[in-house]
Amino acid sequence: MAKYKIKVNVDLVECDESINSEPMKHDNGNFTMTISEEDAISIDKCESSILRTAYPTIRDAISKHLIEISKKKPKKEAIKKK
Repeated sequence: MAKYKIKVNVDLVECDESINSEPMKHDNGNFTMTISEEDAISIDKCESSILRTAYPTIRDAISKHLIEISKKKPKKEAIKKK
């Protein structure tokens, strides 16, 4: 049976971008949100922003993973039937 590694990376970096309170998906598949300095220094607001950004990231990763698994599954079943 195959094994799968789950990798998560969260970066909080200072930037000059406009505040964006909704997660945005980029062409590379990453999701980002830009928060104010006030939110960045509040543990509760920072945590909330990270979780709000993580949710669509997680859903997207699971969706892609399950699509890839479903592509492999018929091959394994065909081998077992032979």
